[in-house]
Amino acid sequence: MLEKHILKKLIFREWYRFFLTSVFLLLLLMTIANLISGFLRSNVSAMEVIMNYIIELPGYSGKILPLSCLMASLFSINKLQNRNELTAIFALGYSRKNFILTIFQASFLVCLLQFFISAYVQPFFKMNKNFLIPKSAYKFRNLESRGLRASTIGSGKIWYRSGNYFFSFSTFNHEEKTLNELAIYKFGKDHKLINQIKAQKAVYKNGMWQFKNGVSHLYLDNKHFPQLNHFKSMNYTLKEGPDDFEQIESDITTLNIFKLHQYISNLSEAGINTNEYKVMFLDKISSAIICFILGILASIGIFNPNRRTSSFGKNILFVLAFTIIYWLIYSYSYELGKSSKVNPYIACFIMPFTFISFLAFYFYKHRKIH
Repeated sequence: MLEKHILKKLIFREWYRFFLTSVFLLLLLMTIANLISGFLRSNVSAMEVIMNYIIELPGYSGKILPLSCLMASLFSINKLQNRNELTAIFALGYSRKNFILTIFQASFLVCLLQFFISAYVQPFFKMNKNFLIPKSAYKFRNLESRGLRASTIGSGKIWYRSGNYFFSFSTFNHEEKTLNELAIYKFGKDHKLINQIKAQKAVYKNGMWQFKNGVSHLYLDNKHFPQLNHFKSMNYTLKEGPDDFEQIESDITTLNIFKLHQYISNLSEAGINTNEYKVMFLDKISSAIICFILGILASIGIFNPNRRTSSFGKNILFVLAFTIIYWLIYSYSYELGKSSKVNPYIACFIMPFTFISFLAFYFYKHRKIH
């Protein structure tokens, strides 16, 4: 039992040593490329370039950590092979199954780290970007908001459906809790338009919305001429409060995974296509899962520790080829999911599922090798 603990500690040490080295090297390459690109901008200062890099840094983890897991498994196993330690490990009774489980445990910790970064750290940094870099949307176009406004069909307003009415508004003032240029279209059970209300402003006070300076058209479904009313102030009950409008208008990349899920649920209940947002949500899970998948995929060389036909060069080419195929196909399927051409779950999990199926087949084929 003590020997297995020592062997497991050895595998962990070698794996994490190469993992941290890979993270450092990949991060260094991305840092150089990002900073050079930033310094070439004429409308930003050096400090703003550095702050922009810090804000974008958590987003790089989805590319760096999975590839680092791959490289950690490859190089750690190769080192153990070259020093004949891999053969000695198996000779001491440490099975290949235990070795794979050890790699899984090591890479699973990275999986949890990647999930935490994409689900919480990255949205937190995005949420504070305007505080760190004033007018960041104009200085760094790669930080543009991604929200419901992109689907407003060029009207310049945000449209939303809630229950038996549609409404639109141009902007929402978070501090004053006011909606600007509001319009409501209420319809009946037969989907015919009943009432229409337009107002310059809506203020939230004492749990009620007060419409200011507007006009209402009532009984539009009536055979007679509809009733037209001008008003300076009118109370109106909406299902949505200030928090809801803040979420509707917000840049959804600033929402953590739970708020993003709630945001998607609210839009789905309103009958709005949410495939683009579902892909963003599921990608946070998929990018974490792929960490331990690539870590295990790169460890299949342990089934041939002494065979010359299974050299390190062939193993690395084989696994890297799989990795390149993964990123190409996943990027393509991700875009198909965003455009609603493919189901979001298929778009995000088709490649992880394919790799898991391959690993299951490979391990089943070598099940007699303990």
